[in-house]
Amino acid sequence: MTPLDRISTFYRKVLFESPLGAPALEYLRSRGFTDETIRNFDVGFSPSPIVDYKAIGALSYSDITKLEDIEHLFSLKGSSYGDKFNGRVTFPLKSPSGSTLGFAAREIDGSLPKYLNSAESSEYHKARCLYGLQLACESMYDNNYAILCEGYTDAMAFHQIGKDMAIACGGTYATAHQLALIGRYTKNLALAFDADDAGDGVTGQTTILARSMGFRVALLETVRGKDPAEVILSM
Repeated sequence: MTPLDRISTFYRKVLFESPLGAPALEYLRSRGFTDETIRNFDVGFSPSPIVDYKAIGALSYSDITKLEDIEHLFSLKGSSYGDKFNGRVTFPLKSPSGSTLGFAAREIDGSLPKYLNSAESSEYHKARCLYGLQLACESMYDNNYAILCEGYTDAMAFHQIGKDMAIACGGTYATAHQLALIGRYTKNLALAFDADDAGDGVTGQTTILARSMGFRVALLETVRGKDPAEVILSM
C-alpha cells in the first residue's frame, strides 16, 4: 500500500467507525447512498481535530514525509499534523488497478470552496484521472460502452442502480487525456451531465472533443435543473 492508500483507509475508518465521521455518513445516507455503495467507492471523512497519525498507527514516518511533500499534510506543534481536507468527505481517485492517486474532498458545512482537490504531482494529474475507473473498467469493456458523468456522486448513483460502467471526469468537461483513458475500454460513450445551462455547454464541448477522437456519443436524458444523482436516487 502507498501512503495515499493508507490515509484513504484511515478516512474510511473514521467515516464508519468514529463519532467524528457520523455527520458525514448521515449526509451521504441522506443523499440516498447505501453503505455498500459508499464502501465500494472507499468514500471517507477527514476529521477536523489535529491528528497524530503516527501515534495512532495510521501512518509511518515515511508515509507522513511523503504526504507532506505532496502538500496533503502539514506539520503543526509536536508530532501532530493538519490535513488539507479536514472536515470534508473524501472521494479517492484511483488507477485502474486500484492504487490511490489523489482525492477530491467535499464540504458538508457550507464552507468554501465546495470541493478541494489534491495538489498536482508527478503521480497525480486531475485532468488525467477518472473517478470510479477501478470499478468500471471491466464493465466498460464487457458492455462496450461507458457512461460519463461530471460529478463524483453521479457516478456512484449509477453504480448503485447496477450501471457499473459509469465514471466521472470531476470537472467542467472531459479532457483529451480522460477520453483516451476511456478509449482503452470502449469507443461508445453516453454523456450524463447536469441538465442546466452550464451542463449544456459542458455536454456540447465534450461531445465535439469525443467525436473528434473517434467516439460514438449518445446523450442520456435527465430532469432539467437536477444533477443525475438527484434523479437516480429519488426513483
